[in-house]
Amino acid sequence: MSDHGHDESGIEWDDGFADQLIGATLFVGITYLDHDGTLIRREQVFGRVETVDAEAGITIRPFDGAAPFTMVPILEAIEPADPGAYQLSPEDPLVENPDYTVVFSLTAPLRH
Repeated sequence: MSDHGHDESGIEWDDGFADQLIGATLFVGITYLDHDGTLIRREQVFGRVETVDAEAGITIRPFDGAAPFTMVPILEAIEPADPGAYQLSPEDPLVENPDYTVVFSLTAPLRH
């Protein structure tokens, strides 16, 4: 893929930014919602980016010792973090000064 290419989905890919992410710290917040918008659960992951691949995703090695976490490779959703503390919910550990952040909301489909 080119430096600023698009895949079949139309999502932009930036090889330079992908390379910058490797070794950086990333705070990931995921909110899972039912089809009607009701909160199911929240998940927070914080760790060091190990791999970034346009097809295989972004793999993070969590600092809490959990198994590696792979997220969708949507680079345009990742933003430089402002200095400070981050926490998805009061039950989650406080994260200090990550390099980048990304927050997703995932809504389950209505099943008949």
